[in-house]
Formats: sequence, C-alpha cells, structure tokens
Amino acid sequence: MKTRGKASTKSAAKTSDTRPTEATTAKVQLSTESTNPPHLFVLPKDLSQNARIVTLENPRSFNDDRYIICPENGFFEFIKIATPNTSPRSWLLSTDAENEKGAAKPSSDSGYVTKTANLLIATRIDPLFIILPALCPPPTGKTSEPTTKLFLSSFDYIEKVTKVSPHFASFSQVESISALLESRMAAVCDTVEAGDELMYRLNEEKLLGELLKKAQNMTHKGLPASMEEKFVRKALDPPMLSIKRDESSLSEAAKEEVATLDSQTTVSSVDTATGSISEASTAVSSVSEDLPTISAVAKPKELSLVNAPDGVAELLRIRTALFFMCSAYVAPHITESLKKLLASSTSTFDFTPLDVYLAQLAKLRQDALASRSLGDFSRKRSMAAEDGESRAEKKRKKDEDEKSRKANQSRGVQQLKKVNVSGMKKMSDFFKKK
Repeated sequence: MKTRGKASTKSAAKTSDTRPTEATTAKVQLSTESTNPPHLFVLPKDLSQNARIVTLENPRSFNDDRYIICPENGFFEFIKIATPNTSPRSWLLSTDAENEKGAAKPSSDSGYVTKTANLLIATRIDPLFIILPALCPPPTGKTSEPTTKLFLSSFDYIEKVTKVSPHFASFSQVESISALLESRMAAVCDTVEAGDELMYRLNEEKLLGELLKKAQNMTHKGLPASMEEKFVRKALDPPMLSIKRDESSLSEAAKEEVATLDSQTTVSSVDTATGSISEASTAVSSVSEDLPTISAVAKPKELSLVNAPDGVAELLRIRTALFFMCSAYVAPHITESLKKLLASSTSTFDFTPLDVYLAQLAKLRQDALASRSLGDFSRKRSMAAEDGESRAEKKRKKDEDEKSRKANQSRGVQQLKKVNVSGMKKMSDFFKKK
C-alpha cells in the first residue's frame, strides 16, 4: 500500500504548528511600564543645597501636596501644566554626556519616553498660607461654630503644622524658616508679650487687609485675558435692549427733515442767482448749524471695552483677584468669614458702587429678557414639541428603572425569563385545593 497520505499529514501538521508561532512573534519587544516614572521639573536657579521637596498639607483642600522648602529662599509650590486629553503628548528624556574634547561618550542609558507631557514648575508661595490653617483651624464636630482663638506662641503654631505634616519637622528648628513664619504671622495677628516670648492670635481684619493688598498687586499689571473676559467684561456688559417703534419713527422723521432742508437750500441758491456768492455760503452755513442734534442721533457713540462708571471695573478686578486667591489658598471656613467681613461697613474697601451697578445690570437683563420673550412669538414652542419632550422623559425614566431592576436580579433569574413557558402550568396550579 502507498503511504503518501501519512507523510503529507505530518508535514501539514508541522507547518500548522510553526505558522502561529511565527505570526505571534513581535518584531519589537516593548519594555514594561515603570511603576515610578520620572517627572520633569522646572526649579529655581538659586536653590541652596539644603533645599528639599517635602509633603505638606494643602491649606485649601487639606490634602497632601508637594512643596519645596529652601532655608535661604523660602517656600515654593508646584504648578502642574498638562496637555488636554484630546491631544496626547510625551516627553523624550535623554542625556548626552560630553568629554573634554567634545566627543559624546557612549552611555548605557538609551533614554525614556514619558506617558504624558506633564511639566511641574516651582513657583513662590507666601508662607502665610502654610501657617494659616494652624492659626484658624476648621471647626470640629457637627457644629459649624468656629473654635475659640487663643494667644499662642510661634512654637505652638509650628508644632501644629508639624503634627499634620511630619516632613516639616526637619525644618521647624531652622532659624531662617522660623523667622520667616513669625514675620508673616505678625502681619495678620494681634500680638501680646508674655515675658520674653511673643504670643499671636489671628485677626481677620488684618488678614483681609493683607489679602486685599495682594489683590491690588495682581491688578496693577492687569488680570489674565481669560479672567478679564469672563469675570470683568462679561459681568459689566449691559444687555442689548430692543428698539421701540416710536423711537425708530422719530429717527426716520429726522432724516426726512434733513433731506427737505438740503433741498430747500439748493433751490434757494439757484433762485437767488443775482445774489452774491458770500450770501449763498452764509445761507448754507446757517442751515447746517441747525443740525448737530440730528447727526448725533443718527450716529451713536461707540462703547468702550468695559462700559461702566469710573472705579467700578477696578473694584470688580480687585474682588475677582481676592476670590481667586481664597479659592486656591484659603480654607473654606476662613473664606466664608472673610466674605462676611468684606460685606460689612468695617472693610477698608467700599464695594457699594460695584454692588449697586451690578444690581442695576441684573434688573436691565431681566427687563430685556421679559421684553424679548413677549415680543418674539416665533420662538414659542408648540404643544407637539412639549408632548414629545415629555414622552422622551418618561421613556428615559422607564429605561433607567428597567436597568436598575435588572442590575438587582441574578443571572439565573434573567435566564429563566427567556424560557418559553407557553402551554406550561404555573407552580401555583399544583398547590390548589382539589
């Protein structure tokens, strides 16, 4: 018998075994992702050798954040600059070591490609914000009443910071750091001498004054363009009011009057041909002198970028900068007390003109919205559209209820619901009385 079929099956089996291995073998083997990837920092040039990156409590969120403490230059925070998720980017990190002759040395390190193009920039932060949670701790328990403020020494306040941020213990005994914190506490606290030691207690009015000074410094060179556009210009932009029909008819009548006066002037100049040229020019000038109000009505004045009374825009910029600082560096319970103090009459800045003007703008916007809704009948929705929206809302709620009901059911119950039970008796039929 011929056995060629057996040999062919063996060779086919060998080829079938080798093909998947060749297909699954990748040309480039990627290394595993690092559990501790490198980060790219931009640090100040004048940092001392004793400067360290430490973990401190965030004064706003009370979470742990990274900071730089330098005995010579103070405190720095890290600002993270990240690319949006819609446009992913990466950093290629590599080192090019050169010898004395300028030739590159061969390095075993082939570089690193980061997963994201994040950049951490170290910027200065006022030590006042670091010590502020110790000066005014948040209320404890369910009651929102603030805790009683007592006169304490600088050592006691620094101990509070060390308790919540253990990394700060290595810098708490440094004289330059202690002196820096004491100088910032003296700017916002009431002080009392107890023997040879100075005691501190937070004064909210002094704290508000210090923050207002910072807000003024922010507005001297102008707010960023995005903040100016969103919080200042749009807030002070008056609404577009609809033009009344009688006003438009008056303007048309004024234009017709100008046209008739011009025609009368030309006719009179033609009829008085025997008169002198000087008399005709005098007549034309006398007519033109009677028309300045009409030309002013026809061409309204152009509005400036911020159309507001004098000083109102600057007050809004200062308050915007103040609220921005509070939202980034001041605890919520301190921010609420500062806002109440800012609205009181004891504040150094009087924001009453700003509040009055904003209230007038709010009333104008309401009037403009009411007049627009009454006069524009084309934007009224029909009953069919409202019925369609109500049906869609009911369907959405029904689908959500169905999903929640299915989520609470087991897999076995869901499979039993798919069984065809037509012609079968129910379980209750077997337990009926005969």
